[in-house]
Amino acid sequence: MKPRLSRLLTALLLLAFAAVLERALPLFKPAKPDPYQQLIGRAVPDFSLTDQNGTSVTRESLRGKIWVANLMFASCSTACLTLGKHLSALDAKIQALPEVRIVSLSVTPEADTPEVLRAYAQRWSASPQWLFLTGERAQIQQLATGGFCLSAGTDEVLTHSDKLVVVDRTGTVRGYFDGTHSDASEAVLRLLKTL
Repeated sequence: MKPRLSRLLTALLLLAFAAVLERALPLFKPAKPDPYQQLIGRAVPDFSLTDQNGTSVTRESLRGKIWVANLMFASCSTACLTLGKHLSALDAKIQALPEVRIVSLSVTPEADTPEVLRAYAQRWSASPQWLFLTGERAQIQQLATGGFCLSAGTDEVLTHSDKLVVVDRTGTVRGYFDGTHSDASEAVLRLLKTL
């Protein structure tokens, strides 16, 4: 067989195979864009809240630190259990990174006093690098919804986002992670090490 005819037959066979393959495979659907990716680079607004030890924590006091924020409430018996487990694993791993903090914001500040949050921190064997914050509901809402663009529930609906938000040393959002995913702490740790 002549080389030209051989190449032509090979090309025709490849085209036929491609046509069969196209019909046999489901249509490729591109992944939906992650809306949180568009939020990376946002500056965290100013805030003044109180941690489980009664100490004031502000955006300015966290300047120079890298932090992982999440929403929670001490009496939560659903997503907070999974979030707590993953954040506890992360807390153990950040002990070698003294510039890193975990910042858990209560969405029920009326119930989650510093004393309640201190007991909650003990439940998770939280290190001093893990802060549990309470304060005025308006400030928590502003930080959660205005700063992180996360759902923090309402007075009528007690719910919150399960996202983990990584904030860099300048107070800029650098990443969002699904806090209920089994590899959440590892994924967050990889980003923390690059910052």
